[in-house]
Amino acid sequence: MKKRFYSLVLLAAMAAIAGACSGNSNSKAGCLDPDAQQLYIGEDIAVAQTGYGKVRGYILRNVYTFLGIPYGAPASGENRFRAPQPPEPWDGVLPAVYYGNSAPQRVEGKYRNTDQTFADHWNYDDVSEDCLRLNVWTPGLDAEKRPVLVWIHGGGFTSGNGIEQDGYNGENISRYGDIVFVSLNHRLGPIGFTDFSKVDPKYSDSGNAGILDIVAALRWVKDNISNFGGDPSNVTIMGQSGGGAKVCTLVAMAQTQGLFSKAVALSGNITGAIDTNFSAGLGEYIAKKAGGMQKLLDMSWREYLDFADACARDYSKDHSNGMMRGAFGPVGDGFNVPMGTFYSDKNCPSNNVPMIFCATSGELSGSERMRPAVDAKSGQDAPVYLACFGFNPPLFDGKKGAFHCLDICFWFRNTDLMLTHTGGGARPRALADKMSESLLSFMRTGDPNVDCLPQWPPYDPVGGATLYLDDECKVINAPNAESVKAQLNIQ
Repeated sequence: MKKRFYSLVLLAAMAAIAGACSGNSNSKAGCLDPDAQQLYIGEDIAVAQTGYGKVRGYILRNVYTFLGIPYGAPASGENRFRAPQPPEPWDGVLPAVYYGNSAPQRVEGKYRNTDQTFADHWNYDDVSEDCLRLNVWTPGLDAEKRPVLVWIHGGGFTSGNGIEQDGYNGENISRYGDIVFVSLNHRLGPIGFTDFSKVDPKYSDSGNAGILDIVAALRWVKDNISNFGGDPSNVTIMGQSGGGAKVCTLVAMAQTQGLFSKAVALSGNITGAIDTNFSAGLGEYIAKKAGGMQKLLDMSWREYLDFADACARDYSKDHSNGMMRGAFGPVGDGFNVPMGTFYSDKNCPSNNVPMIFCATSGELSGSERMRPAVDAKSGQDAPVYLACFGFNPPLFDGKKGAFHCLDICFWFRNTDLMLTHTGGGARPRALADKMSESLLSFMRTGDPNVDCLPQWPPYDPVGGATLYLDDECKVINAPNAESVKAQLNIQ
C-alpha cells in the first residue's frame, strides 16, 4: 500500500504541471518548472506550530503538505464512545508526512478485481481507533488570510477516509486557488454513533461522537489554521454522499456557529437525525446483550463492530429509527444535534449559512432525496444554489454516465489525477476549470457566480433553478428530478 503514495505523487505531477500556468490571478504558488526540483523535505523544511506542538511536513510542487496531524486523542480504551478528547501535547517536532489511520471499519472487498475497483482504486492503509487526524495543503506558512476549505469524506456514516480517492487530494486546488485545504478522518458506524446515554451518563454524547469529532476538527482549524496561512473567519465545509449528509448535520448544529460560514453538499443530504428513543433503546439493548459497558470497552474494535451490527439487526426488526440511513448515525438528542426537521427555524445559526447542493445526472433516479434538504434550506434567508453534474466520461464504452463520486475531482481540479474517473486531458479539464472557479468564488464571497459559467440564480422550490454542468453548461428551471430528466433527455 505504501506504493500508493508514490504513484499518487507522480500522477499529481502531471496534473499540477498541466494546470500550473493557467493564469489565475489568485494563485501565488507560481508557475512550475518541470525540470526543477519538485519535492523538498528535511528537518527545517515545512515546520508549523500547532496548539499541541510543532509539525513537520514537506513542500511538493510549491504546496506545503502536512498529513496525519492529530486533532484528537486516540479514541480507544476509556475514550471509546466518549466525545473527542484533545491530543496530548508533544515535545520536539512531529513528522506529518503520511496519512493518519482510517477509522474502524470493514475494508474487505475494496480490492475486488472489478471495473469499480479499477475506477475508484480506494486508498486504505492502517485502520485503528487512533484515527482523529487531519491533513493540510497550503501555498504558504505566512500571514496571508487565505480562504479555507474543509473536506468531509463520504461512505455514509460507516466507511471512508479523508483520502480514500485520489480525487480528494488538496494540492491542485490549493495551488491554483491560493486556498488552504483540509481533510480529516473521524469515527464511524457503531464506534462513532452508538447511544449509551441511558446506560451511563458518562456516555451522554456517545450517540454523536462521530459528528462531534468533525466539530473538534473544525475547532482545531479555527485555533490553528492561521499558522498555515489560512483565515479562521472564512471557512467553507464541503462533503460528498455521506459527507453531504454530515455537512447538512453540521450546518444544523448550534455549536458549529462561528466555525464555518459556507457549506457545500454533493450527492447526499439529510433533513433530520435518528430518533433519540430508537438510538437510546438500541444502546441499552447492546449493553445488556454484552453484559455491561466494560465488556464493550474490552472488545477489539472489530469485535465490537460485528457485535453491535448484529444487535442492531435484531433490534431494528421491531423498532424504527425515523430515517433511512441505518441504525448508526447522528442522533437528534436536542443538545448536540437538533430534533425535528433541520433548517425549519429562521432564528437558528443555519439561517445565515449559504449552501450549494449538487447531484450527478446518473443519480437522478434517487436524487429526490436531495430535494427535502434543498427545499428546507431555501426557506431560510441565506441563498441556496442547486446544480446537476452531467459529464459522461469516455471510459467503459461511455456506459457509466455521470456516476456517483465523479464530480469530486472536477471541483478540486484533479481530473488529470483521477484518470480512472475522467480519462484525463483537455475535455474534463475545461469543465474542472469552470467548476473550481465557481467553488473558489463561493468560498470567498458566498456567491458561486463567475464569468465562465451562465448566471446561476439562487434556488427556490417553485422555479427550481438548476445549473447543469457538462461540456456545455446551462441553467434550467426544474422543480423536481423528473423535470430535470425531461429537459436534459436523461433516461
